[in-house]
Amino acid sequence: MNSKATLLHQPSGSSILSTPLGWIIMIGILVVSFLLMKVMGIMGGALLIGLPVAIVVLSIIWNNPKLGVWGNILMAFFSAGIARYVPGPWGLTLDILLALSWLSILLNKAVKPNWKHAKNPIVALSTFWMLYLVLEIVNPSGNGLVAWFYAMRGIGFYQALTIPLVFILFRKEKDLNQFFNVLIYFSLIGTIWGFKQQIFGTDGAEDHWLYAENHHEEHILHGVLRVFSFYSDAGSFGASQAMMSLMSAILFMGPEKGWKKFKYLVFAIIFLLGFAISGTRGALAVPLAGGIAYLILIKNFKILVAGFSGMILVFIILKYTFLFQGVEQVRRMRTALDPNNKSLSVRLDNQKTFAQYLATRPFGGGVGTAGFWGARFNPDSLMANTATDSWFVKLWAETGPVGLTFHLVVLGFILGSGGHKIMKMRDPKNRTQASALYAMLAGAILASYGNQVLIQLPTGIILNMAIPLMFLIAERDQKAWLKSIKKPSELKGLL
Repeated sequence: MNSKATLLHQPSGSSILSTPLGWIIMIGILVVSFLLMKVMGIMGGALLIGLPVAIVVLSIIWNNPKLGVWGNILMAFFSAGIARYVPGPWGLTLDILLALSWLSILLNKAVKPNWKHAKNPIVALSTFWMLYLVLEIVNPSGNGLVAWFYAMRGIGFYQALTIPLVFILFRKEKDLNQFFNVLIYFSLIGTIWGFKQQIFGTDGAEDHWLYAENHHEEHILHGVLRVFSFYSDAGSFGASQAMMSLMSAILFMGPEKGWKKFKYLVFAIIFLLGFAISGTRGALAVPLAGGIAYLILIKNFKILVAGFSGMILVFIILKYTFLFQGVEQVRRMRTALDPNNKSLSVRLDNQKTFAQYLATRPFGGGVGTAGFWGARFNPDSLMANTATDSWFVKLWAETGPVGLTFHLVVLGFILGSGGHKIMKMRDPKNRTQASALYAMLAGAILASYGNQVLIQLPTGIILNMAIPLMFLIAERDQKAWLKSIKKPSELKGLL
C-alpha cells in the first residue's frame, strides 16, 4: 500500500472517537469534569469552560511575552467590573499573565532577551523591595503565608515582575505610543460607562454590589451616586480619571500639532468630567502635585507663575467661597479642605493607635494584617479594626518604620533621578512624554497620602509600566543626541 493510501486509511476527525483511544479520552474527560463539578461546583464548570481559552492564551504569550504585559493592563482595568457580572478570582489573572510572560522569556529558546537591559538601579530597587517583603513572611506578628501572598501582590510583587519586563521588551518608541493609546481608550470606556451610571443609573449587578455587598454607604451620599464605573470603587475611578486628565493635558501642551493636539485637549476635559462625577476628594492631589511637578520640569517661568496662579485661584474658590456650591461634586471636594472635617480627625486618631502598636515593632505588624486582608484573615485583631486609609499609613502599619523608610527612599530615587534625566532631555516630544509619565507618578504619590492610590487598579499597574518607560525615553533621547554629534571634539566641548 502506498503512502497516499496509508494516509487515507488513517483515522481522523470524528472517526478517532470510535477507536479505543477515543473512548478512553472521552471517559477521562467526563471523569475529570465530574470531579471538578463535584468538588468546586459552579467554579469547576467555569474552570472547564475557561481551560481551552487558557491554553490559547498560553500559546500566544509563549511566542510573544509582551502580550502578557498588555493583557495585564487589560485586566487591571476590567477585572473588577467583570467580577460583578461573573464572580471569580479575576484579580489572579494579573499574576498569571505576568508569570506566563516570565516563563516564555526564561524557557522559550525562540525568545532571546537581552538581559543587560535589566541591569539598572530601578530594577535593583524594585527587587530589593520585594526581597524585604519576602522577609516579612517570618514577622511574628503576621497573619500567615496565605494572607501575606494576597497582600504582597499589589505592594511589590507586580512591580518586581513588570519593571524588568518593560525594560527588556518595550524598548521601541511605538511601544510608548501604544501605551498612551491603550491608557486613553481604556479610560475613555470607563468614562462612558461612568456617565451611563450617572444618567441612566446602575444595573442589576451593580445594584447587588452596592446594596447586597454593602458598598452603598460610601457610594451614595445624600441620595447622589458617587460614580464608580467598572472600577473597584469610586476612589479608584476618580484617581485614575484625574491621572488620565493630567496626562492628556500635558501631552496637549507638547509639540504635537493639528488634530492630534486637539484630541488630547478633548480627552483631558472628558477625563476631568469623569473625575468630577466620582466625587473623590483625595484625587484632587493628582492634578495638584502632578501639575506642580510638570511646571518645575519645563523650567518655564511664565507658565510656572500662571500655573501656580491657577492652582491658588481654585484653592481660594474651594476654601473661602461658596461658588458652585449647588454642584454635589464641588461640595464634596470642598470638604477635603475643611480642617474640622470629622474624617480627618478619625484618621489622626487611627495613626496614634498605630504609633502605640508599632512602638515595639520596627518591622510592622506583618504584610496582610491591615485593611481588607487583615479583616479577612484575622478580623478581631487591632490591625484589622483600625482603618489605614492612607497608602503610607498602610505600609507603616504592615512593614514598620523600616519598611516605610525603604519604600520612601525608592520613590525618592525614582522621582529625583527621573526628574534630573527629564530636565536634561533635548527633544521636545521626548521631554513632554516623559514629563506626562513623571507627573502621573508625582500626583499619585501625593494622593496616596490620603488614599491607597498606588495599590489601586488600574493606577498601580499603570505606574509599574510608566516608571521604566520614563527612563527608556531618557535613554533614547540620550542616544539620539549622541548620534547628532558629528565630531568627537564637539562632544568633548558639550560634556
